[in-house]
Amino acid sequence: MSIEISAQSNVVTERVTEDVEMRISASELTRETVFHFNNINGDLNVEGYNGDEILITGTKIITGKPNVRRSFDPGEFYLDKLSKNGHLFVFVRHPGLEVEIEDNELNYRSNRENIWEEKIQRFEFNLQMKVPHYLMSEISTINAGEVVVEGLSSGVDASNINGSVILRSITGGLIIAETVNGNIKAEFKETPHADVELHTVNGNIEVLASKSFSANVTFKSLHGELYTDFDDRSFRSDRKGKKDGMNRFSIGSSDTIQFGQGGPTVQLRLLNGNAYIKQL
Repeated sequence: MSIEISAQSNVVTERVTEDVEMRISASELTRETVFHFNNINGDLNVEGYNGDEILITGTKIITGKPNVRRSFDPGEFYLDKLSKNGHLFVFVRHPGLEVEIEDNELNYRSNRENIWEEKIQRFEFNLQMKVPHYLMSEISTINAGEVVVEGLSSGVDASNINGSVILRSITGGLIIAETVNGNIKAEFKETPHADVELHTVNGNIEVLASKSFSANVTFKSLHGELYTDFDDRSFRSDRKGKKDGMNRFSIGSSDTIQFGQGGPTVQLRLLNGNAYIKQL
């Protein structure tokens, strides 16, 4: 544990950094388990591997005001878990938090919301996870970090609010990546086995795929266009020429561009940004 004390604008703050570790044994998991990790502030890096346990390591950073030290206890911020109906939830427990599982979702409530900003300024968890590759996983953070997921073989649902989402070598079931303020990058060394949904509001989407990529792509952006360096006569849309060596498209949401022989649907949805499909 490290402690730093600083004074800026006559306000004294204390910053505590501690290591975090959680191990979820194989006895708590089955191949049908859906794993959920709900972060609030910080980076998440998830790696699928051949083991049968979930291993979580990283750091937590708590910033508070020493003059209300009775309420500034870094130990009150920790990783907790709940499970129900085959769904395992890992989340950040903090003062005043109440959680319950409803309809396979984790619902949050805070009973000390009015005094939260007075006594605690910030908490942040930056974590690395090793997850059995066969587990369907839902991974999310909200602020001050990005979500990176790779090597899962049963699909993934990865989300962010203020940050990017990066997917690498995801296969198997449905693949979802979404954020509000950030970019999305998805790398496919082989054609996905199921549909893919990539959504952002303020950012770009980049898909990197092998030359054998075979899929039906739909695209919608209010203030953007679709670019690709794939050159395939099976495209089913009007081409608008080239830009920076890439084919340029502006298509409606109901139109489809076929890559290769077609296959799963890859849905690209943006509001303010462009989409790029590039060869690896």
